[in-house]
Formats: sequence, structure tokens, C-alpha cells
Amino acid sequence: MACSATDGVVDNRLFSTKKISVLLDDNTYLLWRQQVLLALKAYKLHGFLDEQQVPPTQFISDGDGGLRANPEFERFEQQDSALASWLLSSISQTILPHLIGMDTSAKIWNAIVTLYGSKTTSKLMFYRRSLHSQRKGDMSMKEFLIKVKSCCDNLASCGEVISEHEHVTAILNGLPSEYESVISIVTASQVPYTVQGVTSMLLDTECNTPYPFPSPE
Repeated sequence: MACSATDGVVDNRLFSTKKISVLLDDNTYLLWRQQVLLALKAYKLHGFLDEQQVPPTQFISDGDGGLRANPEFERFEQQDSALASWLLSSISQTILPHLIGMDTSAKIWNAIVTLYGSKTTSKLMFYRRSLHSQRKGDMSMKEFLIKVKSCCDNLASCGEVISEHEHVTAILNGLPSEYESVISIVTASQVPYTVQGVTSMLLDTECNTPYPFPSPE
């Protein structure tokens, strides 16, 4: 199916002012991808990223048996070139060499997806396993909590935002048996404890703050 150049074509000057706040590098693929797709959908330009889309024919009949340039193709090519340039402007210099020779927005987009898709999945799996395998051990409570938060931050940097519930669960699962009373209080509460609430409770417990513990509110 041919892609209509009139669908989603906007003022190039307007579109060129829409900047992505996150440059693509080895750590920002999912955040960058989300911002790019939202911007393109807002301007109805996401169809240009599909390599299966067929552009308008370059020449059409002039009615006298000859051929003339197709204005639809010219508009399509102009918009695609503007979009390709915009995509490249949102990519860090360390990544640009991988895209040399890519002359359409679809080629640029799909090269990036190929480059980072599998890497990002591997990172997400690694960070999630790391989050749920954290154990306090001989660390201070502050060190342990910082390590768990670091795992959550790493996941967030890949576009995987960890909920309060999962963050709290990871903390509780990493506590040794001497914190069993804290675990019981948190898990038995009908009002879910926040990460901040659990953090305060655990730090107080380490300093031998007497019971009862504060409520989760």
C-alpha cells in the first residue's frame, strides 16, 4: 500500500523545533524511543518509520504519453528527509557512526531498533534479577537500601519503572531473620507501606529504636 505524502505532512519548520530531551546512547534507548514515538504520533508521521510502506511513485503520466515528476513523491521525500535529519539530531555522536549510509527515516529507525532491541531486553533481565537477588548480609542498612534503590534506578533508566510494592518487596526479601518482626508488620498492614515508610522503619530498627513501629501513613 502506498504511503500518502499528504497524510501527516506538516510544516517542516514547526517540526524541526520539536526537540527530544534525551539523546540516544547506550543507556537511554527506551526513554528515547518513547519520546520519539509520541512526537511522531502527535504529528501523524509514525508511518514513515515503517519500511513496508511504499512511497508514491516518482513519476506520473503527463496526459500526453510522457512522464512528469509526481508532486506527491516530492512532498513525501521532503518530509522523510526532514524526519531523518531530526532523528539523527537526537542521537549521540558515539552512535552516529553506526548509521552512516542510512538515507531514510525508516532505515535509521530500524537500524537503531536492531542495534538496541536485544541489548535492552538483556539489560532489563539482568537488572531485574539483580533487584530481587539483593541481600543485606554484612552491609549496613543504609548501604543495603541504597543498593536496592540503585537496581530500581537502573531499571527506570531502561524504561522499566518499578512500583512501590515491588520496591518494598525487594527490600523485605533481602532482610535477614532478625528483621522478621519488621517484615511481619509491613506485610500484615492493611494500608500498604511506602518505600519511604519502610526505609525509616528499618533505619530506626538498626539504631535500636523501641517498638511500636509507626503506622504506614
